[in-house]
Amino acid sequence: MGLINYHTHTPLCSHATGTTEEYVKSAIEKNLSELGFSDHAPLPEEMRKGITMAPEELEQYMACILEYREKYHDRISIKLGFEVDYPLQHTFDMKYYNDPRIDYLMGSCHFIESWPFDQDPYRDEYRNRDIDAAYAAYYTIVESMAKTGLFDIIGHFDLIKKFGFRPVKNFSGQVEIIAGILSVKGTAVEINTSGLLKPVGEMYPSDEIIKILFEKNVPVTTGSDCHSPDLIDYMLREAVVKLKKAGYRKISGFEKRKRYDIDIDEI
Repeated sequence: MGLINYHTHTPLCSHATGTTEEYVKSAIEKNLSELGFSDHAPLPEEMRKGITMAPEELEQYMACILEYREKYHDRISIKLGFEVDYPLQHTFDMKYYNDPRIDYLMGSCHFIESWPFDQDPYRDEYRNRDIDAAYAAYYTIVESMAKTGLFDIIGHFDLIKKFGFRPVKNFSGQVEIIAGILSVKGTAVEINTSGLLKPVGEMYPSDEIIKILFEKNVPVTTGSDCHSPDLIDYMLREAVVKLKKAGYRKISGFEKRKRYDIDIDEI
């Protein structure tokens, strides 16, 4: 087994570079054993420009991933997924939640009401807000997302920290509640390495949260959230080492919405 990456984007989101096949070839060159594509499911029309594909592109995206799965099946295991914004998931047709072609759905929160808190043009809004209140609102959304059971993976669990704004309040109690829900649901959390490239300078989630996830028996997987082929394996080995130090011995893979365990020592 090689490294696995379950958070990969494509040009259809309009903010990723390179072709879809270049991502696949890069993953093969860097000896990944599993590559999960989870491009952004459609947002409402007034919000999607430069962020997500349009509804009419869903089938094009799926056909593209399935084509490369077949073309490279003897070299790498390619998985078909979507990153779905919550609570805006209603823009993603509910029929896809039961589509047998899809291997996994990743639920993510990028908006607190109408505020796209992780987008660079809106980062100054943090200075106009009570940071503790922003964190509380964010984790309330993540908790609600966890309760739905709609998703196989929770994406970048503590994305609210992206620009380095830290709360005064300790939110470990709320994180423990969310972790308990995820454990019961069997929902995984990704260890997302892209935070190392952001102002916060650390992976999502933090070491403290990973410790809580392990204590609550929450499954985990890994992803680089790459928007360019060269980052296909970015710091994934370091993420595996971090998980081992936390006590994990298994990470999760997905096929047809079913989670399976991968021995971490074989990666």
